[in-house]
Amino acid sequence: MKKLIYFSFLTLLLGAAGCSKFLDRKPLDASSSTNFLANQEEMQLSLNGVYGAAFWAFPNNTPLLFAVEASTDLAIKRGGNAEDAVAMGDGGPFLINNTLVNTCWSQAFRLIQRSNQHLGGMETGKTFVPATTYGRIRAEALVLRAWAYFHLMYMFGDVPWYNKTPSVTEVLSATRTPVATIVAELYKDLDEASAAFAAANSQPVIAQGRVNRGVALGLKAKLALLIKDYRTAATATKAVMDLGQYGLNPSYPNLFLLAGQNANANREIMFNQAYPTDLLDPQNWGPILGVPRQVTNSQSSHFPTQALVDRYEGNDGKRIDQSTVYDPLNPRANRDSRLRWTIYMPGDTMVYNTLKTPSLPYVQPKEKTIFNIHSNIRRRFNWNTNAFDNVTGNNDWIGAQAAGIQWQVSATGNIGGVGYVWRKYIDSTQYIWETKTGYILMRYADILLMYAEAKTELNEIDATVLAAVNQVRTRVGQPAVTATGQAELRQIIRRERVVEFAGEGQRLFDLRRWDIYESANSGPIVGYATNPLVAPARPTFDANEVPNYTSSINQRIRFRNQIRNNANSKYKRWPIPQFEIDANKGITQNPGW
Repeated sequence: MKKLIYFSFLTLLLGAAGCSKFLDRKPLDASSSTNFLANQEEMQLSLNGVYGAAFWAFPNNTPLLFAVEASTDLAIKRGGNAEDAVAMGDGGPFLINNTLVNTCWSQAFRLIQRSNQHLGGMETGKTFVPATTYGRIRAEALVLRAWAYFHLMYMFGDVPWYNKTPSVTEVLSATRTPVATIVAELYKDLDEASAAFAAANSQPVIAQGRVNRGVALGLKAKLALLIKDYRTAATATKAVMDLGQYGLNPSYPNLFLLAGQNANANREIMFNQAYPTDLLDPQNWGPILGVPRQVTNSQSSHFPTQALVDRYEGNDGKRIDQSTVYDPLNPRANRDSRLRWTIYMPGDTMVYNTLKTPSLPYVQPKEKTIFNIHSNIRRRFNWNTNAFDNVTGNNDWIGAQAAGIQWQVSATGNIGGVGYVWRKYIDSTQYIWETKTGYILMRYADILLMYAEAKTELNEIDATVLAAVNQVRTRVGQPAVTATGQAELRQIIRRERVVEFAGEGQRLFDLRRWDIYESANSGPIVGYATNPLVAPARPTFDANEVPNYTSSINQRIRFRNQIRNNANSKYKRWPIPQFEIDANKGITQNPGW
């Protein structure tokens, strides 16, 4: 954090007011530290600078939390990447200077520093701005600061606490503050923010990319779940539900399309990382990371795992080891519809916009490809004949490695994936390399499932709990649950969180607070059947919904032979970055690192 002291706040301010232009740069050289934030316009510009620091990205325009998802059991990043090293644990090497870990720390503290500078600077103009406006602008910064601390705490545990801009001496002498202490302070901040949004009569969703009252309450619930304060979590989520201002989008896939986000039916999307559509940069390259090599102009380096695929129930509402409709020879059939809306499986027709101009006969500019991993054939739609052609040469073929033509980042490669690619966030109306779909950070389905979880952990299971879970399930056509036993409902809710939020950056938080990271992210990473005519045995599941593939491992793709080992208790938290410890000897390292 020593580096944070030297950030020039004014030169880092970004944007003009509004949802689509908050990343536009505005020179503010004429202001000084003694008169800046003296009026509403300057406060809004300053707030936009805080939002700029909340725009978290990993290299190659990847939303940071999407990168974090690849460090969990739900995904696998191509070998040699920072995310893959984190996921591997003792099989890594996962070292203290890991880039993913360092980036999460630095970007979160950058947001905290910007927030504190803004909150302190606002005092200058307090008497010149209407009280409700002042309160709303302050509220947004309080929520953003809490957002940064929330992520720091589930990733790193105890961290330095700053509620104002620190001096150099204060930074260099800082120590780690207990999580519970920070959460108590953030509770107060978020209560203040919620009240200020209400007093200002703010819109339920002020604009895409901006926080609001629902986010303040939802974030309070997340902090409460982090410390297992289930009463506060239940109260906060119920408060959001009682507002009557948010609901579920009737179309699950529309949540991840640009047009669907712009419409935001029922205001399900409460907060997202919005990308300006009137500027070329920045772009969301999360989608391009999933396009398999058998598609033109592709990338492919971030893939779903079998452990994710097998969490999706049959459409009879039962887990696949219990379902009577699940067919191991046709695992795409008779499943929870979120599976096909989240993941492309072999046999699915993939649709991408891969080129800006047509390249007939196969790109116009959309490209249709039937996902094939079992032969050296690309099944490509011919726009001249309106039929699929079989074209020789498939970099995702499972036999390509033996044939000496293996791309290292294919969907089945020796340092690639395990036979699946992401469909969530794929929007064929946009050129894949210039995607502007926002990355969702909080939505109403999360509020409902957090409420159900908190009430279940309190063992206060009633009709409201089942209604919350079943709203999420009914939206996608899954049968309603009727279970009222705590253990059974806990398992259902946890499975529901996996399939509802896959790829949305929530998994690490869930694994850590449920204390199952070590078991869930250890063992071999396997994938689709190597021979589609031989059905792999169904996995077994333990009490924490962790699948075991011992009986089918020899029938599944695992060319990378990746065996993760996170059994060491040190992986309960990430290591504090070495640069932080070098700068301040008062910052101690997490146990085991």
